[in-house]
Amino acid sequence: MRKSMPIKETVLLIGGTGFIGRNILEFVGNKNKFSDFKFIVLTRSSPKEIIESVEYYIGDYSDKSVLIELFSKRSISKVFHLATSTTPLTSENNFLNDIDGNLTATIGLLDVMKEFKCNYILFLSSGGAVYGEKQLNKICENEICEPVSSYGVVKLTIENYIKLYYKLFGINYLILRVSNPFGKFHTSESQGVINVSIRRALRGEVMEIWGDGSQSKDYIYVDDLIEILFRLLKANTLNKIINIGSGQTLQLSLILNSISNLIPSLEINYSQSKLTDVKDFCLDISLLKSIINFKNTDFDRALKETIIYETNKLLLKI
Repeated sequence: MRKSMPIKETVLLIGGTGFIGRNILEFVGNKNKFSDFKFIVLTRSSPKEIIESVEYYIGDYSDKSVLIELFSKRSISKVFHLATSTTPLTSENNFLNDIDGNLTATIGLLDVMKEFKCNYILFLSSGGAVYGEKQLNKICENEICEPVSSYGVVKLTIENYIKLYYKLFGINYLILRVSNPFGKFHTSESQGVINVSIRRALRGEVMEIWGDGSQSKDYIYVDDLIEILFRLLKANTLNKIINIGSGQTLQLSLILNSISNLIPSLEINYSQSKLTDVKDFCLDISLLKSIINFKNTDFDRALKETIIYETNKLLLKI
C-alpha cells in the first residue's frame, strides 16, 4: 500500500525576498525537519532568484484585495510578517506614509487573518528602535519603550495591535525584538552598518559613519537569528515578546577596526549623529535563554563569513 504524503502547513511569508526572509527560506530548504512547512512569498515585484519549493505571489500586502484573494485560494495557517517600507531615518520624511505603509497595512492583514481564521502571526520588531535611548546595561522586555523615531513608534504600535487582536479574536502571536542582524543575503545600502561597511571597502568607496564610532550596540549574526526563530517555533512559543540578540555590546569603532584589518581599503568619513539613531543598547536575552538553550556564533567568525559572502557577491555581480 502506497504511503500517503504528510500534509504541509502553509505559511504566508511577507518580506520573503528581503534579508531575513531569504535566510528563512534557505534555512528551511536545508533542514529536513522543517520540510512540513510550505511557504508562499508575497512580494511587490518579481524576485531575482526563484526557489523551487516556494510559491511566489506578486502583490502588496497593504492591498486588502490582494490578501483576500490569496487567503481565499490557499489554506494559510501562519503568517510571518517581516516587511517594512521604512528605516528609522527614512520614516522621518513622511509620518503618514510610514503609518499607511506599515501600521495600517498590518491592521488590514490582521483583519484578513481574522476573516479567514488564520490564528498565528510572527512579527519581526526592532530591539533598538522600540526601546529608544536607555541608560541601562541591558534592556529587558518589560522596560518602558520610548522610541526616538517614527519607525520605532510604528513598530511598537503594531506590537500593541497584534496583542489586541490576540485578546479580542484569539490570533496567537510571537513578537521578536531583534538587535542588529548582519550576514548573507543582506542588500540594503543604508541599513546594517557591518554589511554596508564591508561592501563599501570592497568597492573602494568611503563609508559614512554617524557619530564618532564610540557607540556600542548589540549585533546578531543572521544564521543565529534564523536558528533561534525556528527553535522558538519548535518549542511552540506563543503570545510572547522576546528580545533576540547576542546579549553583549560591541563598540562600532572596534568593529570597523576588525573589518579594516581584513580589508585594508576601508575608508571612513565620520559625520554628525542622527537623532533617530539609537546610539547605545544591549538586549537582555534572559527570557530567550529560559525557553531555548542556544550559543551565539563567535563574532570574529561571523564577520569573516560575512566578508566571504560580500566578496563572492561582488565577484559574481549579484
